[in-house]
Amino acid sequence: MTSHGFALNIAPDLAAFSTFTACGLPEVAMTSLSEMAAASGKPAPAERAVRDAVAEALGAV
Repeated sequence: MTSHGFALNIAPDLAAFSTFTACGLPEVAMTSLSEMAAASGKPAPAERAVRDAVAEALGAV
């Protein structure tokens, strides 16, 4: 049996990702929404805002 899903890293400690190859992609560095926001000079998104945006994008609202 195989399961598929996705996760959005909002503001985790990414140190754990250095101990394994996420998604079988050794050439890809894991990041988070807060790191991406900081790189563009924006504040980190709140978990509720991310959850609501994903729900809306997937048609759940």
